[in-house]
Amino acid sequence: MVNDMKIIKWPLIYFIFQFMLIFLLSYSFISNGNDASLFNEYLKTKQIYITLIVAIIFIPLLIKDYKKYNKDKNIKINYFYLIILGIILSLIYNIFAYYFNFFLKTSLFDNNNNLIITLISTGLIGPIIEELMFRGIIYNELKNKYKNMKAILITTIFFAIIHFNIIQILYALAIGFILIFVYEKYKNIKAPIILHMASNITTTLFLPILVQNNFIINYGIFLICLILLIIVKKYTKIFKI
Repeated sequence: MVNDMKIIKWPLIYFIFQFMLIFLLSYSFISNGNDASLFNEYLKTKQIYITLIVAIIFIPLLIKDYKKYNKDKNIKINYFYLIILGIILSLIYNIFAYYFNFFLKTSLFDNNNNLIITLISTGLIGPIIEELMFRGIIYNELKNKYKNMKAILITTIFFAIIHFNIIQILYALAIGFILIFVYEKYKNIKAPIILHMASNITTTLFLPILVQNNFIINYGIFLICLILLIIVKKYTKIFKI
């Protein structure tokens, strides 16, 4: 039987731990006589340390817990295909989201973080933690009680909700399904990790070009990626379990 606490355990611990780190930094910053209004800028200088601390602590723990559910199969993974799929999905999402963003007026495209830090935290460490947590542990826990599709729906909705921003939630809903299908296809957590990394890294590198707002180029890329996605869907079984 599915353990309800097991489903929320890791996300809850993950967010509480990060909150505590930020709280301790803020307490130290303010207690040293610094202006509280400058804390956000100070926090940016410490982001890489927070990211590395979280990675060092959580990745080994998540791997250990994940291995209780499933042993990765020795199915040959087509890494090139997964990287291409991740790039395609990211480009489609970001071009759509960028122009749709004008209607919602969100801060999705106001990220001024250091590129290297963003690549490490969002492009590399984030996908490892999220895939182990959601596809590796939560999804496998839900499969103990529910049929595949119900487990997929619950996992994906949960994964989407934690992204908070409405545009990111929409993308997380879409890619959440695909990440599970990839996991089921290869029976190996490395597969969705690679796709997730490719998508996030593409987003990080593509945004500075996209925000130049060249509509013709962006629209051309969008159409090409849609065609490629249709081809991928037609000639692979990635969307079937």
